[in-house]
Amino acid sequence: MHTASLLLALAIAAVWLPPLRLGARLKLPPSLPLAAAALAAGAQDGLLDARALAAAALLAVLAAASRAVHRPMLRRVLAVAALALAFALGLHLVPGFSPIVVVDGVQVSPNAAPLRFTVSLDAGLAALVIALCFCRRCRTPAQAGEALRRAAPVALGTAALVLGLAWAAGVVRPDVKWPAFAAAWLLKMLLWTCVLEEGFFRGVVQARLAAWAPIARRPALAALPVIVAAGLFGAAHGPGGAGYAALATLAGLGYGWAYARTRRLEAAIAAHFTLNAAHFIGFTYPMLQR
Repeated sequence: MHTASLLLALAIAAVWLPPLRLGARLKLPPSLPLAAAALAAGAQDGLLDARALAAAALLAVLAAASRAVHRPMLRRVLAVAALALAFALGLHLVPGFSPIVVVDGVQVSPNAAPLRFTVSLDAGLAALVIALCFCRRCRTPAQAGEALRRAAPVALGTAALVLGLAWAAGVVRPDVKWPAFAAAWLLKMLLWTCVLEEGFFRGVVQARLAAWAPIARRPALAALPVIVAAGLFGAAHGPGGAGYAALATLAGLGYGWAYARTRRLEAAIAAHFTLNAAHFIGFTYPMLQR
């Protein structure tokens, strides 16, 4: 993987590290200097241009301002603007970013669709900012251990159910493998895909819906945020086809349940990564060709 992508991977992982103390009152998240170094490396190697750097700077300003201002309405407006820009970056809609192509057109499973493995700095930046600024995370190893312990049965059950249904539907079949790029692929899956998607759909959408007074005050509606976030998650996977979107929706219900049990982003990430890793290592990837 490229230097810029490795630095950005470290920046995303550093979201879970305590801030650096630069004085009596000033604290600096360790993710920020790592992200700046990743952007500098990417710019030097032609992976992003002035438009990309401007978008990254704007995202940082909007996210920081949304946490610093005290007026509730302005705070919400800035947060929505930051999340909208992060969402656009995650979908590669902002110009100026060039993906790093690791593997292209490789068939990792018999009769499978060819795989294209790229790493995009725009999606990594979106994952970083959403997780750092807008999601509730574990602050101590004890909290993380408890969240993962409570998420484990949901994660394993979700993976078994979704992959079992995908096998029964002829979307995949068992295929145990470990290609040469497997470690890099799983790292990208964890820090880019799982952090970004769970940060947005569970850490933002589901969490905000669950805290919304008309829902929070009615216990009968407790499942609604899980269902809405899972439905949006499934719709986002619609380009893969109706069956794929249905499986993604079912998976989203499992991820949302893991989040609801703990109210910790790490639980949803663990559930998501468990399914994706089991799919990649143990079944046809990405799916059988029709």
